[in-house]
Amino acid sequence: MMNLFYRQRVLYNKRVKEIVDNHNTSSPLFLYLAMQSVHSPYYAPSKYYSCHSNNRCTMQAMLKAAEELLADVIKYFKAAGLWQDTLLIFHSDNGAPSTSYSSNGNLRGSKGHLWEGGVRTLGFLYSLNKNILPNRGFTNCYVHVSDWYKTIISISGGWHAFYKTTSHSMPDDLDSIDQSNFLIYGKSKTCPRDQIMLHIDPVKRVAGYYKREYKLLVGNQDSSESCSTTMFYPLDINSIDLSIQQLFNIYDDPNETTDIASKKPAIKKELLGDIILFLSHQKPLQCQLPTVAGSYPSSSVPFYLPWDFSHSLVP
Repeated sequence: MMNLFYRQRVLYNKRVKEIVDNHNTSSPLFLYLAMQSVHSPYYAPSKYYSCHSNNRCTMQAMLKAAEELLADVIKYFKAAGLWQDTLLIFHSDNGAPSTSYSSNGNLRGSKGHLWEGGVRTLGFLYSLNKNILPNRGFTNCYVHVSDWYKTIISISGGWHAFYKTTSHSMPDDLDSIDQSNFLIYGKSKTCPRDQIMLHIDPVKRVAGYYKREYKLLVGNQDSSESCSTTMFYPLDINSIDLSIQQLFNIYDDPNETTDIASKKPAIKKELLGDIILFLSHQKPLQCQLPTVAGSYPSSSVPFYLPWDFSHSLVP
């Protein structure tokens, strides 16, 4: 299984090279690469290790493997003459799990929680071309993963070009926010997004929500409740445990050490009202999707792989 994990990394490497080598450089290229090199199982080939004293050495080696893959991708773009006009967007999907291999620093909680340790991640943008990325600096403003949809379309020619290429118009109900004028061009100094509905989990009966500088957490955030069936869970006022409500000023207190709910009752009421409004528009949540015959993971391939990976490509 471990060898398969890193051989999968080789598969990704080869596939990226194939895409870049065969790309018509007169046309734009969007490449999405979800590297799994720092995901469990915790393993790396010996050549990546620089220490062996603890499990963090293994994570360090896994990260080095991820860096090697990224370096290869950049090399392929340079060889194809694309790198000068490329914008690299790099970010994680969630915080680190609670293991001896990982660390979220002083942030509370870990992967699977709505505490900052589970949901706050670092990211960066990079381009050699200052016309593509004129804005340089650092921000603590909210950026949700959905925002990349509108932002990337905006910097790639806008919705008119998107429609001309795909015949798809912009949906009316997008949660995505165009962050290009703020993040990329620096034309705006105001944070484009001031709220994020983190999650409503009817199994753990918890919810998390950001608005302005505040974050409201509802329910027992350390609940270990889980489901293992394909049943549907209704999303309504009874989906969350309203007896536990914690409010934090996430700008001043990112480590979530001081609950200010009792000091800011009006703010707590406002954010809770927003969560209840979100609940009124939700459809029932299916706990686990049923297994589809022929899909991955399977007994022979214990990883999620794209549908277009035929069995002949799997090592």
